[in-house]
Amino acid sequence: MSEQTFPRCEKCEKGVLVPLSDFSNNAVSIKYKAWACTNKECRFFIVLRGGDVYYGTATAEAAR
Repeated sequence: MSEQTFPRCEKCEKGVLVPLSDFSNNAVSIKYKAWACTNKECRFFIVLRGGDVYYGTATAEAAR
């Protein structure tokens, strides 16, 4: 199994952004629908919703 490297979180510079997958309403697998920082204190994320890209933190409103 090959080792993958993930991008460093530019917000906190401590964690890395890991990909998260999901399923659409039609049960189609969506690979890399979201990315989340591994640093629990940071909580930064990037997510795709309805073709739009949102980003922010879990404690703040997401920005487009």
